[in-house]
Amino acid sequence: MKYKTVLLYIMVLQFLCSVVIAMELDPNKFMSVDQIKPGMKGIGKTVFSGTKVEEFQIEVIGVDRNVILPKSDLIWVLCSGGPIDEAGVISGMSGSPVYIDGKLIGAIAYRAGSFAKRPIAGVTPIAQMLGIIEKSEKEGSIGQMDLPEFDILIGKSENDQNNTQDLDLLSIKPIQMPITMGGFNQKTMEYITPMLKRLNMTPIQGGGTSAYQNSEDVKVEPGSVAVIEFVRGDYNVSGSGTITYVDGDKILAFGHPLSGLGKISLPMSVGRISLLIPSMLASTKQGLPIKTIGTLVQDDQYGILVDANKQPSFIPVKIRIKSTNGIQEYNFEVVKSRLFSSSYIYLTVLDTITNATKSAGDYTIKSHSEINIKGYPKLIKDNVFSGMDPSVVATQFTMPIFQIIRNRFEEVDIENITLDITFEEKQTSATIDDVRINKTTVKPGDSVMLTISITPYMQETITKQVEVAIPKDMPEGRALLRISDATATVSWDRTRAPMRSRVTDLGQIIKQIQEEESNNNIIIDLFYPKAGVTVGGEELPALPLTALNVISSTKQVGTSGPTLGTIFSRQKVQTDYVISGSASLQIVIDREAP
Repeated sequence: MKYKTVLLYIMVLQFLCSVVIAMELDPNKFMSVDQIKPGMKGIGKTVFSGTKVEEFQIEVIGVDRNVILPKSDLIWVLCSGGPIDEAGVISGMSGSPVYIDGKLIGAIAYRAGSFAKRPIAGVTPIAQMLGIIEKSEKEGSIGQMDLPEFDILIGKSENDQNNTQDLDLLSIKPIQMPITMGGFNQKTMEYITPMLKRLNMTPIQGGGTSAYQNSEDVKVEPGSVAVIEFVRGDYNVSGSGTITYVDGDKILAFGHPLSGLGKISLPMSVGRISLLIPSMLASTKQGLPIKTIGTLVQDDQYGILVDANKQPSFIPVKIRIKSTNGIQEYNFEVVKSRLFSSSYIYLTVLDTITNATKSAGDYTIKSHSEINIKGYPKLIKDNVFSGMDPSVVATQFTMPIFQIIRNRFEEVDIENITLDITFEEKQTSATIDDVRINKTTVKPGDSVMLTISITPYMQETITKQVEVAIPKDMPEGRALLRISDATATVSWDRTRAPMRSRVTDLGQIIKQIQEEESNNNIIIDLFYPKAGVTVGGEELPALPLTALNVISSTKQVGTSGPTLGTIFSRQKVQTDYVISGSASLQIVIDREAP
């Protein structure tokens, strides 16, 4: 329900900020809604196969006012001719221009529910679509909105999914956009399908690029195939529709929103139809990109706008995976987008890991990732995973990218990403079973010896001796030694210093990501229960009471807060296992201790 509420909010906000301005249409090129009457006949243009734009017939059924949004009209037409007679209104036809007496009236964009007995389509009037160009040239157009990316990282309830699917049978909805996914296995397709369907997209498992790629003889004209490229290379993800109108370097398409997100930047190509799939539920045609024609710059309620003068940007990604089958390398580019980049990187990583683990029982994954961010030091992360679901591993790798791209401080230019994965067909996990200490009273500047017992999966218990130094400036009193895995340490830090995550710039986000613990480390914290404070994401430990009172009384809201205690030292013990478990030992700091 959360996603639908946010989407409705955006649609209403777009309407309030951008009500279509009444404009005089060129009577030689366009026909207004007021001139359209039931019974009028005309033609539509689209591609059913290859790149050839073909005509089909339409007959006007009627015009509805205040549809989808107030002051938003919709022309209902009955379509016929060619594959439509068998397949009905086809996913991928969105944007197909419709003409009466040679004049453009609008674009095929909507269908009335599923299992329709007749090929009836809703046409978005051309006046509403032309308003997108006018809005894009004005200052104050709605900027890009922050929405959950496919809900991949936040989840969605099963009941909500079922409700959404039930509504498909009853509501007027934009024609679903076919999403062709090349290189992905069946498990990944099953995982992503419900998420794409919630965004009114139909995933198709198939080839990702056209055999005629970069062909120069493909025209960019009304009725041509319009393809948004999200991923290209060894993996391919692209969504297709139809071009409605070309005005110099401005191209209108779809007749309905992609996601209604206003200003946006996505690569747009002209394409070809490689396959048409008739279906009683919803027929679909598969569009593949041929050559880039510009950048999608406006995602509006009445369609999308492409600027042919603007070149799109991508993030180069390289994934290398080493296993018993040798070394495999995947090279691809992901669209550089605040809204889509991390989701599609997640899917490619998930697919790569799933391919490696599909024939294995127990397994361990060692990862080394490098993220190059313009203007910042290279972000390097190493981690180990064992016995975890591939989706958990993919999420752990993708979350830092999500945090960086979706930060609220500045636009980020990720120059490239590299992920090296070593896959072993064995489980290398271990549990912290017991911790012992040689003495419980110690003076500052001295040390204690810990004996940590861990039990690896299906193996005998092993012990590790670790010396923990007590700082010379450690206050007297009771302290705590916490011995834990990476996950428990993160949870402990959030409880102990909840305001530490309130960062004030991108640099702090990157720093905190870099400091995250690896799963194969045992973390030993020397904790003293004396309050400190965090300011702007930085921790100031064990402050004098006067300083603590001054900072705590600041009028700044949301950037500072107290801690429940101070970590005087943090020590990491690297192991060959993915560690789980935790333990605590109380000690006394006494300057008179022997």
